[in-house]
Amino acid sequence: MARMPRRRAESDIYHIMLRGVGRQIIFEDPTDRRFFLAVLKEELNSHRGELLCWCLMDNHVHLLVRVAFEELSKMMQAIGSTYATFFNRRHDRVGHLFQDRFRSEPVDTEAYLLTVVRYIHQNPVKEGLSPTCSYRWSSYQEYLGRSAEDCLVARDLVLSLFDSTEQFVRFHQLNEFAGEVMDVDTGSRRMNDDTLRRIARSALGEVRIEDVSSLPRAERNDALRALLRAHLSVRQIERLTGVSRGVISKL
Repeated sequence: MARMPRRRAESDIYHIMLRGVGRQIIFEDPTDRRFFLAVLKEELNSHRGELLCWCLMDNHVHLLVRVAFEELSKMMQAIGSTYATFFNRRHDRVGHLFQDRFRSEPVDTEAYLLTVVRYIHQNPVKEGLSPTCSYRWSSYQEYLGRSAEDCLVARDLVLSLFDSTEQFVRFHQLNEFAGEVMDVDTGSRRMNDDTLRRIARSALGEVRIEDVSSLPRAERNDALRALLRAHLSVRQIERLTGVSRGVISKL
């Protein structure tokens, strides 16, 4: 099957995921994690990129980066190759370390930027590795100014969207694991029905979901465009509204 082309972000901001082949562990100890972060920092500098958020789990990595589209693949290939060589030599291992190529999705709105930041920082909570977002191997502590490690993230953009550090903390305490974000198991956005309908209702405003298909064409298309801007997929919108995917795709 041919690979789908990567989608370009108008903002140059991308949510990136790397995972171990066969879901295997890619970080055995702090030494592995520190080396990965050092390589990440070096390649970001080489490719004129910025790191906005990160989290290193046992068998996968989430990154939020701002980098030119033309530099994205080159940067991630360099990171993956350098780290895999280091890991294999250190742990007497051979073969591919990462599952396929890295996955990415564009982050083009402030609302979705915050959704991804919270999702990345909540990942250890969701997976049972930490009771709170204060997980050692993520950027959460860097945003609070408490990290003992050298700060890797460019914090100004994200923090500018909050009135205070306390508001940033409260935002992360909400029990919303952002199921619509690119997921480690599927690589695509997955939503349960409650989350899907909540996002749709917010995007549509006063228009009811069940009324979309019967609206006059111009109003219907405006409503469908609103759902697309809310990052719902064509298939999800079809299931919600009953409007055919052919009609939605043309928008």
